[in-house]
Formats: sequence, C-alpha cells, structure tokens
Amino acid sequence: MSEAGDYDPGPWRGYDFKSARKAYDVHVGRSYNDAVSRGQTKKDLLEPSLATESTAPLVVACDVTGSMGEWSAVIFSKLPYLDLEGKEYLGDDMEISFAAVGDAYSDNYPLQVRKFSSGTDLEKRLKELVIEGNGGGQTQESYDLAALYYSRNVQMPKAIKPIFVFIGDEGLYDFVSPDQARDVVGVSLEGRVSSHDVVEELKRKYAVYLVRKPYQDTGSDTPSAVDQRIQAQWESYLGADHVAMLPQAGRVVDVIFGILAKETSRIDYFRTELTGRQTPEQVKQVLKTLHTIHELPPPKSMKKLGGGKSVLRRP
Repeated sequence: MSEAGDYDPGPWRGYDFKSARKAYDVHVGRSYNDAVSRGQTKKDLLEPSLATESTAPLVVACDVTGSMGEWSAVIFSKLPYLDLEGKEYLGDDMEISFAAVGDAYSDNYPLQVRKFSSGTDLEKRLKELVIEGNGGGQTQESYDLAALYYSRNVQMPKAIKPIFVFIGDEGLYDFVSPDQARDVVGVSLEGRVSSHDVVEELKRKYAVYLVRKPYQDTGSDTPSAVDQRIQAQWESYLGADHVAMLPQAGRVVDVIFGILAKETSRIDYFRTELTGRQTPEQVKQVLKTLHTIHELPPPKSMKKLGGGKSVLRRP
C-alpha cells in the first residue's frame, strides 16, 4: 500500500493508492458535468464560513484549472501520508481544509472550500470538490479570492500558528473587485483592494506558502520569461523563502511535509525521514524544491510538535 511498505496506516488500513487514484481520476472526469446536472451553484460549493477547534489548522488550496493537470489527483491518492505524517509535525488534533481555486472571470466554480476535517473524512471532503479544469488562460487565477475568504471567514480560536499552502502554477490578479468579493466570497468591500494587501492580511493569520508548478516546461532549469514573471510576483508577496518550485506532481505531499518541518523546527527529522522512505533521486528533487524555504532559520515563535518518530516507518 505505501511507498515505504512498513508503517501502520491506522484508520487508513486497507487504503490502496492505485485504486484510490483510479477512482479519483473517474471523479475528476465527471465531477463538473455531474455538478451542472445537479444544478449546483458556486455558492453550494462555498461554505459561508468555517470554524475549527484545532490548535494546528492546515489549509491546502489547490489550483484546479486545466493547466494543473493531475496534481489534485496525486494529492488525493496520498491522503494517508498527508493525514498521518502531517500529525507527526502538527499534533494529533491537526485538521485540514481543502480549497479549489479557479478563475472568477471564466469559471462557474471559481472558489470552493471544504470544512476542516481529519482522518478518513478527508477523502469525503476532497471528493466534494468539483474539478472544472477550465481557467482563463491569461497566467492569472483567483488565488486572491481564496486569500480573502480564509482571512475573513474562518474562526480558529485555539490555533497556535495556522499554515496555509497554495498549490498552483499561475499568478494572482492585481486587484479584488467589490463585486467578486461579494458574489464569490461573501465579503463586503468599499472599493477594490490590491491582492498584495489581501495576501498581507492572510499572512497576519497564517504562515503562507506556495508550491508552484512551472507554467511552461522549458526542458531545462532555466525558467521561461512567463515563469520568471509569475515567480517574481509571488516572491514579492510571500518572500522567496515561502515559494517552492516543483516540476513534478508526485512529490507535492513530501514538499508540504518540508514546509511543516520548517514551521515546527524539525528540518533534520524531515530529511532523515525522507531519505529513509524515498529514492535518492526523489530525495534530491524534494530538497532542491525546498532549498529557499529551508535555507533560512525557522520562526522562533513556533513550538516543536510531534514525538520525533515517523508514522510512515516503524522504529
């Protein structure tokens, strides 16, 4: 079942990666048509607000437009890793909220959010998302609306340091309009607000990161001019130490673990655990992706969580 082959899956016992991936691929292929047939509106897929009693909430907001390809399916197939090893870093009461990001200018479902959950309930929540696979094709998507929603519409009274991870390949729109804020997010704005200010508000509530898929594959380590522009925008919003470039979907969950390791001061543990579980080439790819994130010291305010033993490998 697992990549390591020797860990206790707990509530995920009997989960098979290949079968789960195949089933989710079917869901992806028909989720949009099914949602349209059921008459689901964009507000049906957007909770008016969210609340969690977790001390360690984690948000994973994934771009589900056409250019992202299989990335959402990869995350789904590796849910046991994300749930079990995520709790090793953040504690047993970790809860995850999934969000799907589209384009408010072209999509029927530009933003979807699911309730905070944990354990096998995450599988249900992820399957509730509609994979529209559209997007406007202008190298910008509505990440700004996701930032506005999670800034204004989420209550986390017990949270120590929530973590927010965007997964996407494009840039943000420069401004949030009052119409989109009202119609999509359910937030009233007096006038348009710069996306930079919206992300700054998000950063006051969460530690915010981006795992970025290259928008154009150049076949080399030299990014295209478009990718350089997109990268520069995100780095100006989050800082280079909060943006990770990842060319392959297969390692996205490992990179999320690397982010959690940074936030909990457990980078050494992460590297030991990763080396014991993955091939040398996979380890090299993950560490290369996390280079900018891991090169600066972790935040002093974040306490160390977890017990120091991986749930993916028995001691």
